[in-house]
Amino acid sequence: MALCFAVVILLVAALFAWFFHRHAKVTLRVASLQGHYHFLFPYEILGTALTRHIAALSAGGLAASLLVFMVIQRRIHCGVERLVNVFRLSVEGDLSTPTEPPGQPELTGLGRKIDAARSRTLSRIRAANDEAKLLLEEPLSEEEFARRWDALKHILQRIVP
Repeated sequence: MALCFAVVILLVAALFAWFFHRHAKVTLRVASLQGHYHFLFPYEILGTALTRHIAALSAGGLAASLLVFMVIQRRIHCGVERLVNVFRLSVEGDLSTPTEPPGQPELTGLGRKIDAARSRTLSRIRAANDEAKLLLEEPLSEEEFARRWDALKHILQRIVP
């Protein structure tokens, strides 16, 4: 993000230098041709133009920085909105939809961590489901049933402590 703002400042400063150089070159040439008629200081010759160009530089730099800020803010907002939507899907039971948040790399990394956590939870739920089906469908001895029942409780405790 800081690099984006640095590029904006560099571009605005380059535009300022280019426009002011063009104006100063013409103005100082005219002043040198009229030098023996008008005895003005360089600031008197270029003062108003310099003031105008600095005002334009400030306004342009501020506008460009605000534009970059708004674009970055929009990208962050879209990424966070995607993460919130995935959490809503998780509450509704969908643990397999990937987050894939757009925007900043930090949000993408957070999305990968969220996906990994949801994937682990989904695998635990599937393991619990498989174990419950086995308990329902297979004829087991009491000892085997008690051992499997304890294993199922352990799996469920890992999902919901």
